Amino acid sequence: STRLRYVGPLFAELDLPVPAEVEDFLDDPSPKVYVSLSSSSAAHVRAVVARVREAGARVLVTRTVHDLDDLASDGVLVTDVLPNHLVMPRVDVAVTMGGQGTVQTAMASGTPLVGFPLQPEQDLNVALAERLGMALRIAPREGGTERTTAAVRSVLAELPRYRAAARRAQELYRGKDGPAACARAILERASA
Repeated sequence: STRLRYVGPLFAELDLPVPAEVEDFLDDPSPKVYVSLSSSSAAHVRAVVARVREAGARVLVTRTVHDLDDLASDGVLVTDVLPNHLVMPRVDVAVTMGGQGTVQTAMASGTPLVGFPLQPEQDLNVALAERLGMALRIAPREGGTERTTAAVRSVLAELPRYRAAARRAQELYRGKDGPAACARAILERASA
């Protein structure tokens, strides 16, 4: 008796400003990778950031629950939680764990991603983005390995192809109000 209903994308649009130092970072024309790995350990985040830097990209990293200020350098900007829906459209690649919110934000933004899924839900999200041609999936245990560097380099080297795939996903979301459709579905079900 399970019934599924498509409601569209559901992701946070945090009412936060983009800090001035992040605006400056995003305005730089060099390759930019946004690393947001909140459901990971600080050691994993550090290892991933090091491997992304080896790919030749500048890195914007959110500290979320971790103290990562030691990562800040000429090519790495560490910041607090950001309004992803405003930041992701302005980076070349998003590196995430693959949660619903970050993957759907990347899709809605037309942003390619590299995902390190830990949980089955994350794996499904990244697998879908990968199937659409806008993502690469890596096992979390490989975050601190050459595989991460190679994945980021690959996406950056073939950025027009990955962006085109991400923009096709973005078109699927255009004009969809997921939260409103979800609320309608809940109210319909509650009144049935």
